[in-house]
Amino acid sequence: MTKESVEPEDLLKLKEEGNVASVHSEDPLKLKEEGNVAFKEGNLNQALKCYSKAIKLTREDSTEKAIYFKNRAAVYLKLNDYEKAFNDCNSSLDIVPNDPKALFRRCQALENLNRVEEAYRDARQIHSVDPGNKAIQPVLSRLHEIVQEKLRINAQTSNKVASMFQIAFDLQEPKDKRETAMNNMLVLAREPAGASALVEAGVIQKIGNLLKLEKNNEIFL
Repeated sequence: MTKESVEPEDLLKLKEEGNVASVHSEDPLKLKEEGNVAFKEGNLNQALKCYSKAIKLTREDSTEKAIYFKNRAAVYLKLNDYEKAFNDCNSSLDIVPNDPKALFRRCQALENLNRVEEAYRDARQIHSVDPGNKAIQPVLSRLHEIVQEKLRINAQTSNKVASMFQIAFDLQEPKDKRETAMNNMLVLAREPAGASALVEAGVIQKIGNLLKLEKNNEIFL
């Protein structure tokens, strides 16, 4: 039986020997064991209570506390509370940096929070510190494809923004072309990638300058 988990064949023995504590216990290790039992039995609320109390009873720099945090993160993942899972993984990694399990659970939380680039970074870190980890391989491949696709879309968006900028803010361009470019930028601004690209390109300053010079109201966004 490891520090991080209770194997199924050990559960009955723990109960028979009285080593599985009540949630009222003041022994963090016994609370962890009870949390492990509850988690494996699908009693997530009980597991949450046990791990939370174990965390409170353990000193800040304890490696055991890192285990309790990452175990509680596993509960939060099951409960689809990804923000709390992410925070608990951070707390665990603050104590034991580069722990593969904590990194993996943070990766899962980040992906579900749609923070794909950060999830991919964690997946790569897991592969670096634990190259033989088979569980991370499909995750790494999937996230790589998603990140590459996002980069491709962002590159296309940046090219569109650059092209529209060249037309929309050039007072020498025909009125109809400039109006079309402005309308296209308005459409792009409704998408996260488009809005980000426009801000990075300096659209706010450009529009401010344009307001001082432009006499055609149709050009204004």
